[in-house]
Amino acid sequence: MARLEIRWKFFFLALPFVIVVGWAIGFSIPYYSISPGDALDTSSLISVPHASPQRYKHSIFMTDVTLTHLTPILWLFDHLASNVTIYPASEIVGNADSSQFSQQQLSQMANAKLAAGVAAFKYLHRFVPEVYGAEVLAVVPGTPAAGILQPGDLITKVGSYSITSMKTFSTSVSSSSPGATVKLSVIRQSTSSSSLAFRHRTFTVKLGEDPRDPKQAFLGVEFTQGVFYALPGSIRISTGAIGGPSAGLAFTLQLVQELSHRRFNQKVEVAATGTIAPNGAVGEVGGVPQKAVAVYRAGVRVFLVPVQQVAQAHTYVGNRLKIVGVSSLSQAIDIIKHLRSTA
Repeated sequence: MARLEIRWKFFFLALPFVIVVGWAIGFSIPYYSISPGDALDTSSLISVPHASPQRYKHSIFMTDVTLTHLTPILWLFDHLASNVTIYPASEIVGNADSSQFSQQQLSQMANAKLAAGVAAFKYLHRFVPEVYGAEVLAVVPGTPAAGILQPGDLITKVGSYSITSMKTFSTSVSSSSPGATVKLSVIRQSTSSSSLAFRHRTFTVKLGEDPRDPKQAFLGVEFTQGVFYALPGSIRISTGAIGGPSAGLAFTLQLVQELSHRRFNQKVEVAATGTIAPNGAVGEVGGVPQKAVAVYRAGVRVFLVPVQQVAQAHTYVGNRLKIVGVSSLSQAIDIIKHLRSTA
Protein backbone atom coordinates (compact mmCIF):
# COMPACT_ATOMS: atom_id res chain seq x y z
CA MET A 1 0.00 0.00 0.00
CA ALA A 2 2.87 2.37 0.84
CA ARG A 3 4.45 1.73 -2.56
CA LEU A 4 1.19 2.63 -4.29
CA GLU A 5 0.96 5.89 -2.34
CA ILE A 6 4.56 6.77 -3.27
CA ARG A 7 3.83 6.11 -6.94
CA TRP A 8 0.77 8.34 -6.85
CA LYS A 9 2.71 11.11 -5.08
CA PHE A 10 5.46 10.84 -7.69
CA PHE A 11 2.88 10.95 -10.46
CA PHE A 12 1.24 14.14 -9.17
CA LEU A 13 4.62 15.79 -8.56
CA ALA A 14 5.88 14.90 -12.04
CA LEU A 15 2.66 15.71 -13.90
CA PRO A 16 3.18 19.52 -14.00
CA PHE A 17 6.72 19.00 -15.29
CA VAL A 18 5.52 16.63 -18.00
CA ILE A 19 2.77 19.06 -19.04
CA VAL A 20 5.17 22.01 -19.19
CA VAL A 21 7.79 20.08 -21.19
CA GLY A 22 5.14 18.74 -23.56
CA TRP A 23 3.76 22.23 -24.06
CA ALA A 24 7.23 23.67 -24.65
CA ILE A 25 8.10 21.02 -27.24
CA GLY A 26 4.82 20.45 -29.00
CA PHE A 27 2.92 23.73 -29.11
CA SER A 28 3.74 26.52 -31.51
CA ILE A 29 3.84 30.15 -30.47
CA PRO A 30 3.35 33.19 -32.76
CA TYR A 31 7.04 33.62 -33.52
CA TYR A 32 9.39 32.51 -36.29
CA SER A 33 13.17 32.30 -36.37
CA ILE A 34 15.46 32.83 -39.34
CA SER A 35 18.74 30.91 -39.21
CA PRO A 36 21.49 30.21 -41.78
CA GLY A 37 20.54 27.78 -44.54
CA ASP A 38 22.70 26.52 -47.40
CA ALA A 39 24.69 27.89 -50.31
CA LEU A 40 23.78 25.88 -53.40
CA ASP A 41 25.67 25.65 -56.69
CA THR A 42 23.20 26.90 -59.29
CA SER A 43 24.83 24.80 -62.01
CA SER A 44 23.26 21.76 -60.32
CA LEU A 45 19.81 23.39 -60.38
CA ILE A 46 19.65 24.92 -63.86
CA SER A 47 19.39 23.07 -67.14
CA VAL A 48 19.84 24.91 -70.45
CA PRO A 49 19.77 23.01 -73.78
CA HIS A 50 23.17 22.70 -75.48
CA ALA A 51 25.06 24.00 -72.43
CA SER A 52 27.42 21.85 -70.38
CA PRO A 53 26.70 22.24 -66.64
CA GLN A 54 30.24 21.09 -65.83
CA ARG A 55 31.67 24.18 -67.54
CA TYR A 56 29.81 26.51 -65.14
CA LYS A 57 30.18 24.42 -61.97
CA HIS A 58 31.09 26.36 -58.81
CA SER A 59 30.72 29.74 -60.48
CA ILE A 60 27.45 31.12 -59.06
CA PHE A 61 25.86 30.07 -55.76
CA MET A 62 22.41 30.89 -54.44
CA THR A 63 21.74 30.90 -50.71
CA ASP A 64 18.70 30.43 -48.52
CA VAL A 65 17.69 30.55 -44.86
CA THR A 66 15.90 28.16 -42.52
CA LEU A 67 12.53 29.48 -41.37
CA THR A 68 11.19 27.81 -38.22
CA HIS A 69 7.81 28.20 -36.53
CA LEU A 70 8.85 28.26 -32.90
CA THR A 71 7.76 26.35 -29.83
CA PRO A 72 8.66 27.75 -26.39
CA ILE A 73 11.72 25.52 -26.08
CA LEU A 74 12.94 26.43 -29.59
CA TRP A 75 12.33 30.10 -28.79
CA LEU A 76 14.66 29.72 -25.79
CA PHE A 77 17.39 27.96 -27.77
CA ASP A 78 17.20 30.44 -30.65
CA HIS A 79 17.48 33.36 -28.25
CA LEU A 80 20.81 31.92 -27.14
CA ALA A 81 22.07 31.36 -30.71
CA SER A 82 24.49 33.95 -32.09
CA ASN A 83 23.28 34.12 -35.70
CA VAL A 84 19.52 33.63 -35.43
CA THR A 85 16.86 36.36 -35.59
CA ILE A 86 13.36 35.97 -34.12
CA TYR A 87 10.34 37.75 -35.57
CA PRO A 88 6.64 37.92 -34.63
CA ALA A 89 4.58 35.71 -36.91
CA SER A 90 2.73 38.76 -38.20
CA GLU A 91 5.97 40.05 -39.78
CA ILE A 92 6.61 36.74 -41.56
CA VAL A 93 3.27 35.29 -42.63
CA GLY A 94 0.94 38.27 -42.21
CA ASN A 95 -2.67 37.09 -42.11
CA ALA A 96 -2.00 33.86 -44.01
CA ASP A 97 -2.16 30.43 -42.42
CA SER A 98 0.77 28.03 -42.85
CA SER A 99 -0.68 26.43 -45.98
CA GLN A 100 -1.37 29.77 -47.65
CA PHE A 101 2.06 31.06 -46.68
CA SER A 102 3.76 28.01 -48.21
CA GLN A 103 1.78 28.48 -51.41
CA GLN A 104 2.75 32.15 -51.54
CA GLN A 105 6.42 31.28 -51.09
CA LEU A 106 6.34 28.71 -53.89
CA SER A 107 4.52 31.20 -56.11
CA GLN A 108 7.22 33.79 -55.42
CA MET A 109 9.89 31.26 -56.34
CA ALA A 110 8.07 30.46 -59.60
CA ASN A 111 7.89 34.18 -60.39
CA ALA A 112 11.58 34.59 -59.54
CA LYS A 113 12.52 31.84 -61.99
CA LEU A 114 10.41 33.45 -64.71
CA ALA A 115 11.85 36.93 -64.02
CA ALA A 116 15.37 35.46 -64.06
CA GLY A 117 14.77 33.95 -67.48
CA VAL A 118 13.34 37.20 -68.84
CA ALA A 119 16.18 39.31 -67.42
CA ALA A 120 18.77 36.92 -68.85
CA PHE A 121 17.17 36.93 -72.32
CA LYS A 122 16.85 40.72 -72.31
CA TYR A 123 20.46 41.16 -71.21
CA LEU A 124 21.45 39.04 -74.22
CA HIS A 125 19.10 41.10 -76.46
CA ARG A 126 16.77 38.21 -77.21
CA PHE A 127 13.04 38.81 -77.77
CA VAL A 128 10.53 37.60 -75.16
CA PRO A 129 6.75 37.75 -75.95
CA GLU A 130 4.62 39.50 -73.27
CA VAL A 131 1.03 38.82 -72.15
CA TYR A 132 -0.81 41.29 -69.84
CA GLY A 133 -3.59 40.62 -67.36
CA ALA A 134 -4.60 40.73 -63.68
CA GLU A 135 -2.21 38.82 -61.41
CA VAL A 136 -3.74 37.08 -58.39
CA LEU A 137 -1.91 38.05 -55.19
CA ALA A 138 -4.15 36.18 -52.74
CA VAL A 139 -7.43 34.28 -52.68
CA VAL A 140 -9.96 35.04 -49.94
CA PRO A 141 -11.08 31.83 -48.17
CA GLY A 142 -14.76 30.94 -48.56
CA THR A 143 -15.26 32.97 -51.74
CA PRO A 144 -16.07 31.81 -55.30
CA ALA A 145 -12.36 31.93 -56.22
CA ALA A 146 -11.27 29.71 -53.32
CA GLY A 147 -10.08 26.29 -54.48
CA ILE A 148 -10.03 27.44 -58.11
CA LEU A 149 -7.55 30.29 -58.45
CA GLN A 150 -4.19 30.54 -56.70
CA PRO A 151 -1.53 33.21 -56.13
CA GLY A 152 0.51 33.83 -59.27
CA ASP A 153 -2.33 33.11 -61.70
CA LEU A 154 -2.63 35.66 -64.51
CA ILE A 155 -6.27 36.24 -65.46
CA THR A 156 -6.44 37.16 -69.14
CA LYS A 157 -10.18 36.90 -69.77
CA VAL A 158 -13.42 37.11 -67.75
CA GLY A 159 -16.41 36.04 -69.83
CA SER A 160 -16.18 38.08 -73.02
CA TYR A 161 -13.84 40.68 -71.50
CA SER A 162 -10.16 40.58 -72.44
CA ILE A 163 -8.15 41.59 -69.37
CA THR A 164 -5.17 43.85 -70.01
CA SER A 165 -5.15 45.93 -66.82
CA MET A 166 -6.50 46.18 -63.27
CA LYS A 167 -9.26 48.48 -64.54
CA THR A 168 -10.54 46.07 -67.19
CA PHE A 169 -10.55 43.27 -64.62
CA SER A 170 -12.56 45.32 -62.10
CA THR A 171 -14.99 46.33 -64.85
CA SER A 172 -15.45 42.74 -66.02
CA VAL A 173 -16.46 41.58 -62.54
CA SER A 174 -18.58 44.59 -61.56
CA SER A 175 -20.54 44.46 -64.83
CA SER A 176 -21.68 40.92 -64.01
CA SER A 177 -24.53 40.09 -61.64
CA PRO A 178 -24.21 38.17 -58.35
CA GLY A 179 -24.92 34.52 -59.05
CA ALA A 180 -23.82 34.78 -62.67
CA THR A 181 -21.58 32.03 -64.03
CA VAL A 182 -18.50 33.22 -65.91
CA LYS A 183 -15.52 31.60 -67.57
CA LEU A 184 -12.04 32.68 -66.53
CA SER A 185 -9.05 32.28 -68.84
CA VAL A 186 -5.88 31.94 -66.79
CA ILE A 187 -2.17 31.50 -67.43
CA ARG A 188 -0.61 29.39 -64.70
CA GLN A 189 2.97 28.41 -64.11
CA SER A 190 3.19 25.23 -62.08
CA THR A 191 4.96 25.78 -58.74
CA SER A 192 5.70 22.06 -58.50
CA SER A 193 7.58 21.97 -61.79
CA SER A 194 11.12 23.02 -62.58
CA SER A 195 10.11 24.06 -66.08
CA LEU A 196 9.60 27.69 -67.05
CA ALA A 197 6.79 26.57 -69.34
CA PHE A 198 3.19 27.66 -68.64
CA ARG A 199 -0.32 26.36 -69.14
CA HIS A 200 -3.51 28.02 -70.34
CA ARG A 201 -6.37 27.06 -68.04
CA THR A 202 -10.12 27.74 -68.20
CA PHE A 203 -12.31 27.75 -65.09
CA THR A 204 -16.03 28.23 -64.63
CA VAL A 205 -16.94 30.27 -61.55
CA LYS A 206 -20.26 31.30 -60.04
CA LEU A 207 -19.86 34.85 -58.76
CA GLY A 208 -21.02 35.74 -55.24
CA GLU A 209 -22.30 38.91 -53.59
CA ASP A 210 -19.92 41.65 -52.57
CA PRO A 211 -20.02 41.90 -48.72
CA ARG A 212 -19.94 45.70 -49.03
CA ASP A 213 -22.72 45.85 -51.63
CA PRO A 214 -24.92 42.77 -52.21
CA LYS A 215 -25.95 44.13 -55.61
CA GLN A 216 -22.34 43.88 -56.86
CA ALA A 217 -20.73 40.64 -58.08
CA PHE A 218 -17.80 39.29 -56.08
CA LEU A 219 -14.96 36.91 -57.06
CA GLY A 220 -12.75 36.98 -53.96
CA VAL A 221 -9.19 37.75 -55.02
CA GLU A 222 -6.57 40.37 -54.26
CA PHE A 223 -4.94 41.35 -57.54
CA THR A 224 -2.52 43.68 -59.27
CA GLN A 225 -1.40 44.55 -62.76
CA GLY A 226 0.39 41.50 -64.13
CA VAL A 227 2.45 40.45 -67.11
CA PHE A 228 3.55 37.02 -68.23
CA TYR A 229 6.54 36.28 -70.43
CA ALA A 230 6.49 33.31 -72.78
CA LEU A 231 9.93 31.74 -72.29
CA PRO A 232 11.11 28.49 -73.85
CA GLY A 233 9.92 25.63 -71.64
CA SER A 234 13.13 23.69 -72.31
CA ILE A 235 14.95 25.79 -69.68
CA ARG A 236 14.56 24.19 -66.25
CA ILE A 237 15.36 25.41 -62.72
CA SER A 238 14.87 22.74 -60.05
CA THR A 239 14.42 24.10 -56.51
CA GLY A 240 12.22 21.53 -54.80
CA ALA A 241 10.52 22.94 -51.71
CA ILE A 242 12.60 26.14 -51.56
CA GLY A 243 10.35 29.20 -51.73
CA GLY A 244 10.63 32.97 -51.94
CA PRO A 245 12.02 35.38 -54.54
CA SER A 246 15.56 35.97 -53.27
CA ALA A 247 17.42 33.60 -55.63
CA GLY A 248 16.42 35.67 -58.66
CA LEU A 249 19.80 37.37 -59.12
CA ALA A 250 21.78 34.14 -58.73
CA PHE A 251 19.57 32.31 -61.25
CA THR A 252 19.90 35.15 -63.75
CA LEU A 253 23.70 35.22 -63.51
CA GLN A 254 23.89 31.49 -64.12
CA LEU A 255 21.40 31.64 -67.00
CA VAL A 256 23.35 34.40 -68.76
CA GLN A 257 26.49 32.28 -68.59
CA GLU A 258 24.83 29.16 -69.93
CA LEU A 259 22.76 30.92 -72.62
CA SER A 260 25.82 32.82 -73.86
CA HIS A 261 28.11 29.78 -73.47
CA ARG A 262 30.65 31.92 -71.63
CA ARG A 263 31.72 31.86 -67.98
CA PHE A 264 32.24 35.33 -66.52
CA ASN A 265 35.35 34.50 -64.48
CA GLN A 266 37.20 31.19 -64.51
CA LYS A 267 38.97 31.70 -61.18
CA VAL A 268 36.32 33.06 -58.81
CA GLU A 269 33.33 31.54 -57.01
CA VAL A 270 30.54 33.99 -56.22
CA ALA A 271 27.35 33.77 -54.18
CA ALA A 272 24.47 36.14 -54.82
CA THR A 273 21.14 37.08 -53.29
CA GLY A 274 18.52 39.60 -54.39
CA THR A 275 15.26 39.72 -56.27
CA ILE A 276 15.47 40.28 -60.00
CA ALA A 277 13.07 42.30 -62.12
CA PRO A 278 12.55 41.54 -65.82
CA ASN A 279 14.53 44.70 -66.63
CA GLY A 280 17.49 43.49 -64.58
CA ALA A 281 16.98 45.64 -61.46
CA VAL A 282 18.07 43.99 -58.20
CA GLY A 283 15.84 44.33 -55.11
CA GLU A 284 16.08 43.76 -51.37
CA VAL A 285 15.49 40.39 -49.70
CA GLY A 286 15.12 39.01 -46.18
CA GLY A 287 17.59 37.08 -44.04
CA VAL A 288 20.75 38.64 -45.51
CA PRO A 289 22.80 38.31 -42.27
CA GLN A 290 22.02 34.58 -42.07
CA LYS A 291 22.66 34.09 -45.79
CA ALA A 292 26.13 35.58 -45.38
CA VAL A 293 26.84 32.96 -42.71
CA ALA A 294 25.70 30.20 -45.08
CA VAL A 295 28.00 31.57 -47.81
CA TYR A 296 30.97 31.68 -45.44
CA ARG A 297 30.33 28.13 -44.21
CA ALA A 298 30.24 26.90 -47.82
CA GLY A 299 33.75 28.25 -48.41
CA VAL A 300 32.65 30.91 -50.93
CA ARG A 301 34.37 34.22 -50.24
CA VAL A 302 32.53 36.73 -52.50
CA PHE A 303 28.89 37.61 -51.81
CA LEU A 304 26.82 39.94 -54.01
CA VAL A 305 23.87 41.54 -52.19
CA PRO A 306 21.42 44.37 -52.91
CA VAL A 307 23.31 47.62 -52.49
CA GLN A 308 21.05 48.77 -49.62
CA GLN A 309 21.89 45.64 -47.59
CA VAL A 310 25.69 45.59 -47.50
CA ALA A 311 25.81 46.56 -43.82
CA GLN A 312 23.32 43.80 -42.94
CA ALA A 313 25.46 41.22 -44.71
CA HIS A 314 28.41 42.08 -42.45
CA THR A 315 26.39 41.51 -39.25
CA TYR A 316 27.64 38.02 -38.35
CA VAL A 317 30.63 37.52 -40.68
CA GLY A 318 32.42 40.85 -40.25
CA ASN A 319 35.10 41.19 -42.93
CA ARG A 320 35.58 37.47 -43.47
CA LEU A 321 33.64 37.80 -46.75
CA LYS A 322 34.09 40.18 -49.63
CA ILE A 323 30.60 41.66 -49.74
CA VAL A 324 29.68 43.78 -52.75
CA GLY A 325 26.46 45.74 -53.20
CA VAL A 326 24.77 45.70 -56.61
CA SER A 327 21.68 47.37 -58.02
CA SER A 328 21.44 45.76 -61.46
CA LEU A 329 22.27 42.62 -63.39
CA SER A 330 24.74 44.37 -65.70
CA GLN A 331 26.60 45.82 -62.70
CA ALA A 332 26.80 42.38 -61.06
CA ILE A 333 28.22 40.83 -64.24
CA ASP A 334 30.82 43.58 -64.61
CA ILE A 335 31.92 43.10 -61.00
CA ILE A 336 32.30 39.33 -61.38
CA LYS A 337 34.33 39.73 -64.58
CA HIS A 338 36.86 41.95 -62.81
CA LEU A 339 37.14 40.00 -59.53
CA ARG A 340 40.49 38.48 -58.67
CA SER A 341 40.89 35.14 -56.97
CA THR A 342 40.19 35.38 -53.24
CA ALA A 343 41.76 32.03 -52.39
